[in-house]
Amino acid sequence: MTFVRFSVFTKIERNTAIHEVRQAVSRCKGWIADQTLFSNIAATINFEMPSSSLARFREELIALGMAPHVEGELPTEDEGDVRGSVSLTFSHNEPDLKRDVPPFG
Repeated sequence: MTFVRFSVFTKIERNTAIHEVRQAVSRCKGWIADQTLFSNIAATINFEMPSSSLARFREELIALGMAPHVEGELPTEDEGDVRGSVSLTFSHNEPDLKRDVPPFG
């Protein structure tokens, strides 16, 4: 199975950007396989979708104002599914998120 990586550096608010990427995956007949958050600085969304939808997905990200960088070339085959990831890096002046950790032991 082919793997595709998209990288995005954005000033769009974190929760909005994540929501919009998830919606774009759904509109392109894909599904989210995993999501990882790194404080409020970055997020990675792993997905699978039909290979024929990748170009449309890239266009959806561009329409959202995200200007994705694609590592390598987009696969040209129109059959089967591909796995991929979108790495979002957020540009802002907010401090890191602080989480209370309950005591244990």
